[in-house]
Amino acid sequence: MRANRAQLDASDPGVSAFVAASAGSGKTKLLTDRLLRLMLAGAQPERIQCLTFTKAAASEMALRLQRTLGRWVTLADAALDEELRRLQVEPTDDTRMRARALFATVLDLPGGMRIGTIHAFCQSLLRRFPLEAALSPHFQLVDDRDAEDALAEAREDMLATANTPALRAALERLAGLATADQFGRHVAALQADRQRLAGALALGPALEAAQRRALGVDAASGAEIVAAAVNWQAEPNLREAARRVQAQGAPKVAERAAEILGWLSLPAEDRAAHWDAWRTCFFTQAGVVRGDTAFVNAKLDKTDPDLLPAFQAEAARIEEADDRCRALELAAISAALVTLAAPVLQAYARHKQATGLVDYDDLIGRTSDLLVDPGAAWVLYKLDGGLDHLLLDEVQDTAPAQWKIAHALTAEFFAGAGASDAVRTVFAVGDRKQSIYSFQGADAEEFDRSRALLRTRVERAGQPWRDTGLDVSFRSTAPVLALVDAVFAQPAAGDGVVEAGERLTHYSDRVLQAGRVELWPLTPLPDATPLEPWQVPEQNQGLRSAPQHLAETLADWIRDQTGGGVRLESKGRPLAPGDVMVLVRRRNAFAHALVRALKTRGVPVAGLDRLVLTEPPAVQDLLALCDALLLPQDDLTFACLLTSPLGGLTDDDLMDLAIGRAGPLWETLRDRAAERAHWDAAWRFFAALLARVDYVSPYALLVEALGPLGGRARLFARLGAEAAEPIDELLQAALTYGRLHPPSLQGFLHWLRRSGAEVKREPDAAGNLVRVMTVHGAKGLQAPLVILPDTTALPPDEGTLLWAEDPASRPAPDGPPQVPSRPMVPPLVPLWAPRKEFRCIAAQRLRDDLKRKRMQEHNRLLYVALTRAEDRLLVCGWQTRRGPDPACWYNLIAGGFAALGAEPVPFDPWEGEVLSHATGQTGPIERGALVAPTEPPPPPPSWLGSDPGWRAAPPPAEPPRPLPLAPSRPEGVADGSVPQAASPLAARDGGDRFRRGQAIHALLQHLPAVPSPDRAGAARRWLARPGQGIAPETVEEVVAEVLAILDHPELAPLFGPEGRAEMPLTGLIGDAVVGGLVDRLAVLPDRVLVADYKTNRVPPDSVAATPVLYLRQMASYRAVLRAIFPDRPVRCALVWTRSAEVVMLPDDVLDPHAPGGLEIRGSDPSHAPAAD
Repeated sequence: MRANRAQLDASDPGVSAFVAASAGSGKTKLLTDRLLRLMLAGAQPERIQCLTFTKAAASEMALRLQRTLGRWVTLADAALDEELRRLQVEPTDDTRMRARALFATVLDLPGGMRIGTIHAFCQSLLRRFPLEAALSPHFQLVDDRDAEDALAEAREDMLATANTPALRAALERLAGLATADQFGRHVAALQADRQRLAGALALGPALEAAQRRALGVDAASGAEIVAAAVNWQAEPNLREAARRVQAQGAPKVAERAAEILGWLSLPAEDRAAHWDAWRTCFFTQAGVVRGDTAFVNAKLDKTDPDLLPAFQAEAARIEEADDRCRALELAAISAALVTLAAPVLQAYARHKQATGLVDYDDLIGRTSDLLVDPGAAWVLYKLDGGLDHLLLDEVQDTAPAQWKIAHALTAEFFAGAGASDAVRTVFAVGDRKQSIYSFQGADAEEFDRSRALLRTRVERAGQPWRDTGLDVSFRSTAPVLALVDAVFAQPAAGDGVVEAGERLTHYSDRVLQAGRVELWPLTPLPDATPLEPWQVPEQNQGLRSAPQHLAETLADWIRDQTGGGVRLESKGRPLAPGDVMVLVRRRNAFAHALVRALKTRGVPVAGLDRLVLTEPPAVQDLLALCDALLLPQDDLTFACLLTSPLGGLTDDDLMDLAIGRAGPLWETLRDRAAERAHWDAAWRFFAALLARVDYVSPYALLVEALGPLGGRARLFARLGAEAAEPIDELLQAALTYGRLHPPSLQGFLHWLRRSGAEVKREPDAAGNLVRVMTVHGAKGLQAPLVILPDTTALPPDEGTLLWAEDPASRPAPDGPPQVPSRPMVPPLVPLWAPRKEFRCIAAQRLRDDLKRKRMQEHNRLLYVALTRAEDRLLVCGWQTRRGPDPACWYNLIAGGFAALGAEPVPFDPWEGEVLSHATGQTGPIERGALVAPTEPPPPPPSWLGSDPGWRAAPPPAEPPRPLPLAPSRPEGVADGSVPQAASPLAARDGGDRFRRGQAIHALLQHLPAVPSPDRAGAARRWLARPGQGIAPETVEEVVAEVLAILDHPELAPLFGPEGRAEMPLTGLIGDAVVGGLVDRLAVLPDRVLVADYKTNRVPPDSVAATPVLYLRQMASYRAVLRAIFPDRPVRCALVWTRSAEVVMLPDDVLDPHAPGGLEIRGSDPSHAPAAD
């Protein structure tokens, strides 16, 4: 009841709400219910926008919505009423009708419901308004690999052409502090926070001053700091102390006091020149303050204790001045880094603009600018006019730049003309405890700021607002949640997870279901005693590390648990491999070792959730094939190909081929392929691809290798079905490359290997396989058994780049921001400390604050990991040389077990005790979880062929569809050999016959429309035009030949008033449709004439030597025309334009080539003249 009441309150369609939903509390169901209640209350589906964090969440929500609406269509009234009541909707005839109509309404929406990720929303918005966003209308998302290449090229160009004084000065300042690759990583880190960087770059030359202010330094140079430090108010105290030590102290301290007095006796300008000597009086060469006895010996200190504080105060003052100098240098090198990074990023931006590309940051940035730019306010007005309700999912992972878009979308909901009479709402769901994506820009503090901003806007508009919390878990059993609450009750674990003064409490909806949590003792370090020379080891030395030992032990345990002997009590069935999820913090050596160990033991495992595309064996085999095709002379690569599944040769085969060969290995295989059948198969496979590699794209080449040539089947036979996904991803990469680059195989291999592309495996598609993934990748997932083995490490330092607030740019406090364009945080400037000597106190404070936030996210990541478990949770880890830190996950979880009072049990694999806390199954088995008893399947029906008296026979062939047949198109040997074309370069002595034939063809086509007396003059004028290519001395000859054809006694009617040019002709010959375009056709009262021009073909010596192809073509035309005009003979002619000859084709020549069984149906060219 507690959970249902909270969910109903939160999904109220008339209230804007911000819901803090704990893990497993049904966020997706809540969002779906909110959508249903909005539509049942009369909201138009097309005016609702739902933004999710992942595509999977959007797909799940859309699927649930579709299923529910589809079910409502067919439900009986009583069942539908029950579902409506669960949603707090009163069932009436009107609401029933509306509920049943929603399925069709949503189905008819163009593009469906507006449910998608914020990046998808931004992309669709920019597609609608590309010009306003200053984008190409046909922009495309840039591939990560191309983006890296473009950035690298821009960086190299900048380093090679740094031709301005500012760039040269920046290079000189950074020389020796970073390599080119390190510089590239720093530029990428700067670009990752584009919004901050844009604000920093906008400062221009004032950036370094802003960086100095951020570090608390007001001086412009180190000399200025030293000049200010040579005179100070407490100088007389130090002078008096030094005099007394010189007079009364031991010789060494007296000597140092004399040095101090000597420096104090100098004028101010000389003091600054000897500042380094002054420092050495108080500091060692390592920069450490000298000990007390270096200033005042022990005996004198006892008699005069007032002397030492004066020396200590001066040491502290010098250290402060040195710190200010370090801060000044830090600001200078940070400004130099930005100076060099700016042209790189500008060149990258120009590249994207020139090529019509955008990246994911551009989608967010351009959309944000589009929505808040005053010059494009009408875009927001148009969008706002079509939006009444905004739903936001997983808002704890929303970056500030993305929040800016959400605030821009909702600003008009509650202000000015946008605040219409209709109820318009914003609904946000998230959990601050699960904010773990800071590396993508998410900020837990922004979560709090944005919640306050939304609440202020809604309440000021006089509309209802509700803050709701969901703390009932439908996912985890009571032991799991009890451990979670106990762990985060500790202050060290609760920092960043639980608000100060509050206590984390979860309630389980599965209190009657069996659950168990276990904590193994840490895997001990191996014996570090080195082996004596020649001593035989008693165990595999590769298993000596603690992580490897844990991986092997854990693999054995998972095999035993999923072997069928351990039951999952809540579901009433054995624990299966697909019920196990192993969560690691990073894809480190332990994760790979665990996957290998599971595979070795035959445990079905899906592998890591991400893989580098070039690492799987199947991909490496295909890349070796590509390398060998590019350079067959590379014997090593070709040998790797031959012994791969694609080549199919054994090592013995390779030795037989390679030893004693006279030339390259590939030539040896070619020459000796006939000796063995599998050698011949390997050679035919390679030779077929070698003949194609220069003519097809990388994608087409891989498809041919994997498909028609059987490469995919060979890879599957040896590597198993797990090779399918890497192969498909490689093909997808080849498609992507071919779409963006010229189809070069060499270029594709370089592009792929340089990028180090990773493939994200879909976790839901793992099937009945053990899943090994990072905690970040498991966000939103769950499993009956969750294992946490990587628990003893702390988050690493995130680098040397810091962001600090410039006090001078902090906006004045004027209340909550009312305009979406108002920045929610003060502008920040970047600081880069590549070495410890540049780390001043101000920078250290920033690093400490960053570390504090990192540890808070470390705790939130632990919360996410623990709450993935449904029924069982196992926690383990390994010892390190320094021992686990008190703040590591293992120690925090151990504290939770101690608070639960878990009972220890001896642990067999190594010394230690297992702590566990469990509850038994006291309630019914969960619905839908029972596995049907194993029974033999029913026999198939007899009509499927199982009846013994049934004889299998193939079904009759389907009659072929009539396919168009073009008699004039030479498509194969069935129509005879293709006549030889005349070369345009042949026979130049008698004029250019190639152009001559074309000219005759053109004249025969157009001159019939000219009156007979004017034809000769028109022909001469046309042939005399520039560009016709006819020699002047041959013009008369060509004119005479053309006129002779036009006046030919047999063909004269073709070129008269009855003749038609380019006439379409269609008929049905048997089952084949004949279609063609005849050059000239004349239908006369006593006969039909048809002629076809043959241009640039060598004319035969006689009619009998006419090519068969042409005879069949003209016979087909004759057959069609005979059927259309059965009362008239059809005469056929060929006009050879190359020689201006006319050849009439007698019937006895065409009859042997006439199509048999001709039947003409419905052929009547509409433009043919009717017979008289």
